[in-house]
Amino acid sequence: MRLEGLTWPGRWWDVWTRCAVVVWVIILLAVCTRSAIQPRERSLYYTWLTAGKDWSSGSPLLYQRAEGDGLDIFRYSPLVAALLTPLQLLDERSGNVVWRLLNAGVFLGGLAYWLRDRLPSGGKSRALLFLLVAPLALASLANGQPNPLVIGLLLFAVGLAGTERWTLAAVCVALACALKIYPIAVGLLLVVAYPRQMTWRLGLALAAVVLLPYLMQHPTYVTEQYGQWLQRLGSDDRKQIALERAYRDLWLLVRVWRLPISPQIYVGVQLAVAAGCAALCAAGRWAGFGTTRLLTLVLALGTCWMMLCGPATESPSFVQLAPALAWAVLSAPREKWPVTVRLLPPVSFALFFAGVLAGLTPITARIHALGMQPLATLLLLASYTVATLSMLFARPPLAALPTARLPDAA
Repeated sequence: MRLEGLTWPGRWWDVWTRCAVVVWVIILLAVCTRSAIQPRERSLYYTWLTAGKDWSSGSPLLYQRAEGDGLDIFRYSPLVAALLTPLQLLDERSGNVVWRLLNAGVFLGGLAYWLRDRLPSGGKSRALLFLLVAPLALASLANGQPNPLVIGLLLFAVGLAGTERWTLAAVCVALACALKIYPIAVGLLLVVAYPRQMTWRLGLALAAVVLLPYLMQHPTYVTEQYGQWLQRLGSDDRKQIALERAYRDLWLLVRVWRLPISPQIYVGVQLAVAAGCAALCAAGRWAGFGTTRLLTLVLALGTCWMMLCGPATESPSFVQLAPALAWAVLSAPREKWPVTVRLLPPVSFALFFAGVLAGLTPITARIHALGMQPLATLLLLASYTVATLSMLFARPPLAALPTARLPDAA
C-alpha cells in the first residue's frame, strides 16, 4: 500500500524511522507538559493570547504594552493579531499546548511535504533529516516562538512550487511574511526562479495579507495599528547594545571580529548578499537546473540570508535554517559537491549543536555572544554558494544532471 509517497509498512517503520518518531514524541510530550504545568515560565504564549484579546476588543495597547508579568513586546503584523483571537476560547494551559502542537505540526508537516519528491520512499535518509532538524527546533517549541510555523509555511511553499501549485505557494509565503517580514527573501527568490508563475501571484497574496485585517476590525483602528506596528519595528535596533543581548546575525560577527564596517556600509553588505543569492538562483534557472535542485537552492539561500542578514535573528530563530542544513549534511557527499566544502555543513551543524548545548548552561548569553551561530550560518551559505558555482562551471555541466537522491535503505 502506498500513501503520499510512503511505503507501508516496511520502509516506513524501519529502525531509523521508529527512532525519529520516538525522539519527536518525547520532545513534544516534554514541551507540552512543561508549558501546561508552568504556562508563563519562559513562554511567550501569554503575549499571543493578550494580542488576540487586544485586537478583538479594539485596544490601543496592542503594540504599546511593556515587557513584564509574562508579556513580551508584540512585534507581529495586525493580521497575526487578528488570527490569534480564537486562542481566547481556550484556557491558558490548554492554549499553551495547542499553540506548540500547531507550530510543530506545520513544521513537521511542511518538512514531510518538502521531502515527498526528494525522498519518496522514506527510509533511513528521511528519518535522519527529521532527527537532524530536532536540535534547532527545541528552543522555539519550548518558549512558544512561531519560528517553526514560519519555516513550515516556507517548506510548504517550496514543495507546492515543485508541483506547480503556484497560488498556494504564494499564499504560504505571504502568511510567513505576516509572521515575520524577512521570509520575503524566499518569496523573492521564487520570483527570480519562476518569474512568470510567481510574480503576480505573490504580489496579490501580499496585498491580501495587508488588506484582510480591514475586514476584521474598524478601518480606523486597523490603520492606527499599522502605524504603531511600523513604528515598533523601526525602534527595534540592537546594533550597539551589549553583545549578550544583540541579534545573532552577521553584524554580531562584525562586532566580535572588530571589522571596520559602519552600520551604513553594513546595509550595503546585506543588499550585496541578497543580490548574490538572487544571481545564483537566476544562473541556476538559466543553466537548466532541475526543479528539485533549483527549489533546494531557493530555500537554502533564502533562509541563510534571513538568518545571516535579516533584521531580527535570535537564537531560537535558527530552526528556520534547519531543513537546508540537514539536507546539506546528508546530500553534500552524494551530490558531487567540491571536496573543499563537503565538511562545511557538518562543521556548521556542530557549531549549532554547541549553541544548543550552551542553552543548558547559566552562561548561555555569553557563549552565544561569541558568534558561533552566525559563523555556522556563514559556513552553510559558503558551502551552498561554492557547490552551486561548481555545478554552473563544471565540464560537463553538473547542472544538467538530475539531483542526487539520498539512499532510502535502512
